[in-house]
Amino acid sequence: MFIKLLKYDLKYMIKNMSVFYILSLFFAITTRLLFSLNETVMIKIISQISVGCMFAMIANTLINTIMRSWIRFRDSIYKDEAYLTHTLPVTKNDIYNSKFIQTLIFFIISFVVIIISLFITYYTKERWMMLKDYIGMITTGLDFNTTIFVISFITIIFLEIFNAIQCGFLGIILGYKKNNNKIGFSVVFGFVAYLLSQSMVLLLVFIVGLFDSSIMSLFENNILLDVHSFKILVILSIVLYIFIIGLMSIICKKEFNKGVNIE
Repeated sequence: MFIKLLKYDLKYMIKNMSVFYILSLFFAITTRLLFSLNETVMIKIISQISVGCMFAMIANTLINTIMRSWIRFRDSIYKDEAYLTHTLPVTKNDIYNSKFIQTLIFFIISFVVIIISLFITYYTKERWMMLKDYIGMITTGLDFNTTIFVISFITIIFLEIFNAIQCGFLGIILGYKKNNNKIGFSVVFGFVAYLLSQSMVLLLVFIVGLFDSSIMSLFENNILLDVHSFKILVILSIVLYIFIIGLMSIICKKEFNKGVNIE
């Protein structure tokens, strides 16, 4: 039954997100084609419109992944659909896990679509070499593998945004325990949860700094990071965000299992 519940959640997201994926790729392709044509005033105008639409679809892809995840979470647990959801032979943990996995899957897909759209639009051998050289200048100075640097940077951004989504889940769970202004309380609780999670990252980095002077120097002065500090900070950030996401998931399930007030 858990698999069926997950499939139902995935179908909902496919129905709502596929249009943004298709349009992002469509405008990326049209922009690439227009950029390849002989530049005239009209072609330049149309190409700028196309690239503007492409960036708008990329923004909508990211924003709607976040918003739709929250809406799906709220509607299937607290709105009319909740009457069906809570009669299924699944535990509350299964319900939450389904929403968690669904969000994770579509957040990954959205990131991939965004990267592919940008690649289609702007990739040329010259630009690629310029980008590699630019990143190479940074990573050479830091004695850091270029590929690992890029993957680490994308991973940290991914985890930070995903953490924000899950803070929204906690906000909804706590907000809908209230009798009035549930949406308002959800926003407030979610925002507070996000601030606390970010503060926890800083606190844990500070604790590590107590045992590593290079990390503590980040709190004591404004000098540039050395190679050792940068590598530790990257690894630490990834590990801490994964830890916080796991901890937040446990807190969400604990609060969710305390009971649900369906509207």
